[in-house]
Amino acid sequence: MPVVVYMVGRVTYRRFRINTISRNCLLKLRSAGQFASRINPGRMGNAQNIAYGGCTIGFGISSACHTVEPKYLLYSVTGNYLGPALTDRKLKSTVRRVRDTRTFATRLIEISQDQDNGESRLCMIMLEDFQVKEQASLLLYSAPPSRSYSPPEKGLLPTEAAEKLVKEGVVSEKLGKLYLVTFGLNARFLESRMTPEGVAPNNLHGVAKKAKTPQDDLPLTSKTTADWLRSRHPMERLQDRFAGLGFVLDGALSFIPLTHNHMFLDDAAACSSLDFALRFFTGEIDLDKWHLRELKTITGRDGRTYTEARLWDQDGNMAANMTQQSIMRPLKKAATASL
Repeated sequence: MPVVVYMVGRVTYRRFRINTISRNCLLKLRSAGQFASRINPGRMGNAQNIAYGGCTIGFGISSACHTVEPKYLLYSVTGNYLGPALTDRKLKSTVRRVRDTRTFATRLIEISQDQDNGESRLCMIMLEDFQVKEQASLLLYSAPPSRSYSPPEKGLLPTEAAEKLVKEGVVSEKLGKLYLVTFGLNARFLESRMTPEGVAPNNLHGVAKKAKTPQDDLPLTSKTTADWLRSRHPMERLQDRFAGLGFVLDGALSFIPLTHNHMFLDDAAACSSLDFALRFFTGEIDLDKWHLRELKTITGRDGRTYTEARLWDQDGNMAANMTQQSIMRPLKKAATASL
């Protein structure tokens, strides 16, 4: 089976077997309305045995899609992260039929994992809404990206972004390796081109804390990161495309406020997603073609942040977006001795 080889300079750091989003979202029927994942969820952006949230979202979307007729198109997914999913065991889902009409369908999904003591623990709860495609739209419009970005052919591979900063002496090879390993899960499924106008390719999502970026003079809420994405392998089923976008758009939302503030995960005592809202604006989604993703944080207060990812096709039509509220706790201050 072919592999993806991650290199910085002349050093090979890690190999990943090429996988597909479709396979990542495969499930098997346990009983009526109950499913189990065929493979374990993967890890990304976390050094512990904790799964990337996008894997859980994608699995939940696949579970719900298996219970509706193909004519019903997914348009809304909201959910709460109830606890971390682990990477050494399968995911399980229970799908409840909340609504079934000629136009709409609604599903409530509980996702869990079996613990070592045999008990089941909830990881996520999701509410998903489907609608039969309307015959026509009264209004057609779409907000554009926040700024102009380079086309895919002028974007940087993550490996190229890391190699560039290593060659320039901005980061060490060790930090370049850390970056590629930490965020390597995407390379199994997606081809990515990071736009040089954004923050993340210039500071490696905050790993290079002192690196200069084109947006250093902007306030935090005006800064953006953008990349072009497409699937490495054909995705024929629409439900796999919906699940794939759930996987994709969850990425980096919890820590983009750090990235855009010259900080990294080690600058926060806690940084993880609490809830999400995923909206699909069309059923005509083709992830085999390039799509532009833009990430931007909106507000932060009371130990939480609120951040959005938007996705456009190459014609400038917004295809989907995801918003998340995340926990963002500061590091505890070291205690000082009193005289």
